[in-house]
Amino acid sequence: MKQITLKVKDIRKSIAESLGSIMVEDGFEYKKTTNEFICKKNNCTYIYNLLLTSWSTSYWLDVRLWIRQEQIENVYESILGKSHGLTLSQHMLERIFYSPDGRQNGKGNSLTISMVSDDDIFPAIEGLKNYYLEIAKPYFGRFITLEAFDNFINSPPFEYSPAYVGTNTNERCMKGLITAKLVNSSNYNNLITIYDELIKKTLSDVQPDSVMNYNKVKEYLAHNKVFSL
Repeated sequence: MKQITLKVKDIRKSIAESLGSIMVEDGFEYKKTTNEFICKKNNCTYIYNLLLTSWSTSYWLDVRLWIRQEQIENVYESILGKSHGLTLSQHMLERIFYSPDGRQNGKGNSLTISMVSDDDIFPAIEGLKNYYLEIAKPYFGRFITLEAFDNFINSPPFEYSPAYVGTNTNERCMKGLITAKLVNSSNYNNLITIYDELIKKTLSDVQPDSVMNYNKVKEYLAHNKVFSL
């Protein structure tokens, strides 16, 4: 039985060369240190991150899609200081693939790519290309305007913490209000009522300052104007 002899650096190099040949056409550049492709445009940073996990007899590849919207993050950081800087954070590709509108926690087969022999590197790269073209590219293309972020973040369901806004409920509450304010949403006061209740459900042991930080954001937005670029 064939075994995998490729090293991490070899796999990364093959991915950078082969996948990069199609992604560069869309404005992406490969960042070697973090094994990801990054594209900056439309006041956004779009990130196609490749998590390569090494096991004793195999490698696993998972794709994570992240977006930083500069206006939203700049307002957030001006109030609370530096953060992880991600506005939308999809850590599992299948959440998008199996969700009809991107707001649900879609359930389906894992999209993790496994490599157990050297021959698997070629289909793995083809799989990554398909993931980009069929899932990531359309996903990134949805988020160009602030209005698109507002629609995505500030629409129901509100009952649980979706796997997108900074990965946590408190991030959704705060960035939801910031986004609504930036687009001058007529639904802003209603969102305050919704998020006031939702923030109370955050886990104090995981997010101990969530309510305090949320109140800082709400207070700031009540007394300061924020402007979209």
